[in-house]
Amino acid sequence: MGKADYTLIFIVEDDKFYADVIRKALESRNFMNVKTFPSGEECLKNLHHKPEIVLLDYRLGEDLMDGMEVLKTIRKSGIDTQVIFLTALDKLEVATNTIKAGAYDYVVKSEAAMERIRNIIRRITFENHIKRENLLLKRSRKIILAIIFLLAAGILILGTLQFMR
Repeated sequence: MGKADYTLIFIVEDDKFYADVIRKALESRNFMNVKTFPSGEECLKNLHHKPEIVLLDYRLGEDLMDGMEVLKTIRKSGIDTQVIFLTALDKLEVATNTIKAGAYDYVVKSEAAMERIRNIIRRITFENHIKRENLLLKRSRKIILAIIFLLAAGILILGTLQFMR
């Protein structure tokens, strides 16, 4: 059994049974922080939790926001969330439009979909890890430069004081 992964993942799927199947499949692969929502509206109400990944159905039932509307709202929110469309709609034009609108990937529901999703999620979590490490390195570099500057200033002040004696 692998290490538990607490990446916050939202599943937005109007078919409760299928949403539970996806959640259980992810949990069986050690993703331990998975939340399901039956509509885009419910997902957006919980966006303040800042999920790293949203698995989003393209069609979310009649009289509900569709997946593209949800994606556009997520992008406008400014939250750094990767959206993966998971849908039965196997159309290249739709897939292309979702990617152009800011989706990370587009997966057609099939027998191989869960393995593909797992691989995409692992890639996203790895990329996010690298981004966080780069940010830490940049901050560390700034701190080190500030310390060097303060040490140099201290040495100059001490030298000046010694010279004045």
